[in-house]
Amino acid sequence: MAVYSVGMNNKRSRGRARREINVEIKSAKEVKQAYTVDFLPGGVKVRAAMLQLPVGESVEFAMEKNRSKASFPGRVGREDGLGRINRIGRDANTLFVKISKERSAGFIRGNFYP
Repeated sequence: MAVYSVGMNNKRSRGRARREINVEIKSAKEVKQAYTVDFLPGGVKVRAAMLQLPVGESVEFAMEKNRSKASFPGRVGREDGLGRINRIGRDANTLFVKISKERSAGFIRGNFYP
């Protein structure tokens, strides 16, 4: 797992945890392997090669950390264009997936924030 530090003086970085973790994004039509970019309040930014989902599409975000599995319903909030997946050295589509804070906050805080 690649871990990046984020300066706390940067306004954009507050509430943001940069992690590149292998996850699954499940839509009505397909299941794709993706990598997280950032965990943010209310959502997760992910990158995946060949992932084309329209804004508003319902998805399920599934991940595993330390043998603890979790999945959260979500919705594609926006498309952020191409970005680099460092773990595989490849450019991929970047999407922001909105997920319910109530359902995800404990899992994400307990596993990804210091």
